[in-house]
Amino acid sequence: MDAILEATALLLEEGKSCSTNAIAERAGVGIATLYQYFDGRDGVIAALSRQVRARLAHTVTSALETACDQSLREGVRSLVLAAVQADTERPLLAARLDEIEAKLPLETNHRQIMIELCSAVAAFLERQNVAYGVKAEALAADLCTIAGALIDAARERSGTIEVDQLARITGQLLAIIHAE
Repeated sequence: MDAILEATALLLEEGKSCSTNAIAERAGVGIATLYQYFDGRDGVIAALSRQVRARLAHTVTSALETACDQSLREGVRSLVLAAVQADTERPLLAARLDEIEAKLPLETNHRQIMIELCSAVAAFLERQNVAYGVKAEALAADLCTIAGALIDAARERSGTIEVDQLARITGQLLAIIHAE
């Protein structure tokens, strides 16, 4: 299964066809083996997306302890930096998955990972005395969506996130927090 996911990641990064046949060939497995684990191309890509997003949620959640001990500005910066670093290992893959995810019906497990990410940000907001309960959850969901869009846009423009872009993204998120 890992070989199939890695083969799919490589094909996406290279901009090549991601048909089930191409994936199986790249993974060095038979098409029947692919279908033993996945229900088709979309199933493979959804599983890969889940894996990448779970890594993102883990990275941001791991940064939460440090962020909560910092000022609001530095904490937001730490969480944005963690999100950026989660994608720096394979930025092209992250960008390709962002494009494809918009077209795929995301299943419960994928949504659960995003809920965990937003819950981590909501916990940060509560520990920073910014918002509580439902208000913190709603603000966290907005911040996660907006941060993702800002990071993606910055990456599209320059390929990487530079220090000045990180500061701009942090400032924009702080403006949203303060607008609450």
